[in-house]
Amino acid sequence: MSDNSSSIISSLVSGYTPYEKEDKSTGDNGLGPDDFLTLLVAQLNNQNPLDPADTDQFTDQLAQFSQLEQLINVNDKLDAIFDGANGSNPGINAMDYVGMQVTGTINTMTVENGSVTAGYYSLDETADVYVLVYDKDGNLVNTIDEGQANSGSYLITWDGSDSEGEAVDDGTYTYVVMANSGDGYEAVSSTLTGSVDSVVFIGNTPYLVISGVLMDISSVTSATNAPSNAPDATSILEYLGKTVSSYYPIVQVDNGTVSGGDLTYYLENQEGVTITIYNANDEAVATIEVDSGDTVAGNNSAHWDALNQKGYGVSDGLYYYTVKTESGASVTTPVSGEVTSITTVNGIQYLTLGESGRLVSLSNVRTVQ
Repeated sequence: MSDNSSSIISSLVSGYTPYEKEDKSTGDNGLGPDDFLTLLVAQLNNQNPLDPADTDQFTDQLAQFSQLEQLINVNDKLDAIFDGANGSNPGINAMDYVGMQVTGTINTMTVENGSVTAGYYSLDETADVYVLVYDKDGNLVNTIDEGQANSGSYLITWDGSDSEGEAVDDGTYTYVVMANSGDGYEAVSSTLTGSVDSVVFIGNTPYLVISGVLMDISSVTSATNAPSNAPDATSILEYLGKTVSSYYPIVQVDNGTVSGGDLTYYLENQEGVTITIYNANDEAVATIEVDSGDTVAGNNSAHWDALNQKGYGVSDGLYYYTVKTESGASVTTPVSGEVTSITTVNGIQYLTLGESGRLVSLSNVRTVQ
């Protein structure tokens, strides 16, 4: 690791505290089994040697102590089971989330027998990224250099080692994503939407499993029934690295530039077409006329320079387009490619196809390979 990287990491660590360590100096003021036993021993030490405690009475007190301890232990176990099953909210059963589509923040990874669950983060713009990993006591155990990442969503791969390369103990680890888009490093809070595959318990805490990523039940902000027509890969993270196709590509304009290549469409026969581009409000902003001599039977493309019909640049945002032939027939606009990242626009997540640069909505995915 370079000296420059070390200085960056040092400044990140010194400038950020993940959370306050738990103060265990105070506790319950009620009498517990230790207090009961202390009183019993004090009674024995201070008894009148000429009138010692009655043996039967002493035996009864020991029996009472044993019963008290057993009741407290049983009560603690019942509380743990109840809290574990319901999370922090007694009105919620963690198992009820299985199969549902949930949204919440992600900031934990677990290590068990050398196996590490994935982390997750999303960016609104290109940034240099570091991930700080902390143990349950708030101690920094490792720093992961993610390099520079474009806007989108990414999985965090950690090998479960500390900064010295030694394997860490099994348990739950929190992480903080620090991103610098030009104005210094700031903590990034990442929100994930996906289908809950199952529930796992780490200690007494339930976590929702979403494509191998764990979400603390207390961080869930919304939950709905998963759509019945959703593809087999119901969680958006499952699409990363897979090839998908759609007839409804979404065009993103960012800083006045059209992301990806030209607008594609498919023709059964060579003929002229009219391409109409719409904004998110279904308002037509531009049209492109293509003569029949400039088309072929098969795959075609047309260039759009992010200008409206009057020649002015359109606003940054999302757009879609339709294609009609000279005879008035609608033309398909197929797009396919490998999902390289997930882009979030106005709180909605879209699949990003690396080769074409097009975005695809989950509801418009046609095939998944």
